[in-house]
Amino acid sequence: MWQKLVQPLIDDGKMVAIGVVQEQHPDRTRLYRQWRQLQWPLFVDSMNLLEMTAVPVPMTIDESGILRHARINPNSFVEGFLDQDYPKLNIDKTHNRAMQPDLDALKNEAAKRGDADAWRSLAEALFLHGGTDRLDETVSAFEQAVRLQPDDGATQFRLGVAVRKRYESSYRHPGDAQAAVDHWGAALSIDPNQYIWRRRLQQYGPRLDKPYNFYFWIEQARQEITARGETPLELVIEPMGSEIAPPRRRSDSGTLTESTNPDPEGRIRRDEIKMVRIEPVSTPSRLQPGRSVRARVTFRLDERTHPLWNNEVDNLLISIQPPEGIKLGEAKLQWDNPTGEAESREVRVLEFELEVGKEVAASTITVPAYALYYVCEDAGGVCLYLRQDFEVTFAVDPEATSL
Repeated sequence: MWQKLVQPLIDDGKMVAIGVVQEQHPDRTRLYRQWRQLQWPLFVDSMNLLEMTAVPVPMTIDESGILRHARINPNSFVEGFLDQDYPKLNIDKTHNRAMQPDLDALKNEAAKRGDADAWRSLAEALFLHGGTDRLDETVSAFEQAVRLQPDDGATQFRLGVAVRKRYESSYRHPGDAQAAVDHWGAALSIDPNQYIWRRRLQQYGPRLDKPYNFYFWIEQARQEITARGETPLELVIEPMGSEIAPPRRRSDSGTLTESTNPDPEGRIRRDEIKMVRIEPVSTPSRLQPGRSVRARVTFRLDERTHPLWNNEVDNLLISIQPPEGIKLGEAKLQWDNPTGEAESREVRVLEFELEVGKEVAASTITVPAYALYYVCEDAGGVCLYLRQDFEVTFAVDPEATSL
């Protein structure tokens, strides 16, 4: 709606448009901008520094830089803003220009003062200006702020954003993906009315809690961009599983999945040296009885020993043994080997949902599971059939905030 309204005004030189989006992944914003052929800049506010609680929020600013409307209706945009005459103020624009922060000075200030505000200021500056190679410092500064002020929802949320960004970089730490979910959940518990925080969790959460398919548009965008004779911009991280899954309504009982147990006696050789790194993530990490949790299990080949997936045999699969009161919902429990490739090194992800019975008491739930896979010891090396056990954990709490 807004694009159709303002594009002719921009073309006529009557206004300038700037967009700010609340998105974890800037590359997805770039693809959306290309698809919609937006000619104005889009800024990505991953940490919600603007402290928005809902979107969209159309604002108007006059030629002197004065905010005239904090929220305006598209039906009154032209008469209520463009057709108005505002006084021209003699403002020295150099004083309104944002300056590059002195990261070293902020670091010294945080160490000297030692309060949450100083550590938070340092963390935010590092996130925006420090680059990927300073993500450890960014996370550490946010963690200091959270330790000093754990009930500040905005800081909890921004720590989750920083940890998730580190997880998707070459600097990832074990447990980063789950830590991001945990901090976003802590933020939402502090302020359950915060739309932006809720959506970030729902992005990775159960289908039953999704308001819509978050990235349904990506495939359509690529098709339409290609049809125009352009090349769609590449994404750093492809959305998958829960991110592109459509919502499921409560009237739909869903499909319960049977999980096979091909190694009930545990006789298959264990992956003792961890040729495959398994990382399960539960979203949300705290939920009420009667709700669902979505588990995303990532399989990443070890970067030190350089194994390869063996695609000439059976698929990677996982087996799950839910405890009493927990049922396995819809699930993708096998990764289909790519055709035409005897060996490969891609990251593999499988997802499944667990439905918690209403009678389950408050407790920490541990769901045992294991994976079976074929890997080869480097190119041309010995190929092995291995098993690795893992667990999916989450807390059942009647007081948990619903997504």
